[in-house]
Amino acid sequence: MKTEQQYAADPWFKQPWLLLCMIPLVATVIAGTTFLVVSIISSDGIVKDDYYRMARGYYKDPSKQQFAWDKKISAQISIDNLTGDVSVRLSGDFSALPDQLSLDFVSPTHQKYDLRIPLKQVINQPFYMGSLNAPIIGKRYLMLTPTDISWRLSTSITPPYDRLSITLDAEQPK
Repeated sequence: MKTEQQYAADPWFKQPWLLLCMIPLVATVIAGTTFLVVSIISSDGIVKDDYYRMARGYYKDPSKQQFAWDKKISAQISIDNLTGDVSVRLSGDFSALPDQLSLDFVSPTHQKYDLRIPLKQVINQPFYMGSLNAPIIGKRYLMLTPTDISWRLSTSITPPYDRLSITLDAEQPK
């Protein structure tokens, strides 16, 4: 066993107190580097609305909602979560009904849980049909858009989803 004088004669990097002081510093550097790598590699991917960045702020583009409001667009959506059938009845001031619609089930937590369902028009009718790829679980934001993305109807839905009937009406932008 070394005496106190022998420890004092050792160079500074062999002192035992140095290890005690360096452990929190090394742990902080390792944790900081880990969080930096994780934040760079992973992406949030949560925002699925018409937000865009201007200077230091985020602004919402209300043009799609305004178009839907002007055309008095509304939709009656029926979802059967057990069979996966989705049907939409569309109404509004259209010169010609869109051939296809897209119904998005957006997860509020992560992008990988989002579902996009293409809906095809029943011949010369305001009805659209599609089917779910997977059952809906948890809270979702529902967004109905045509293929040209000129307007959008949206709402949020919560379970249970066994047989769900939703009416989407255009909201006046704020």
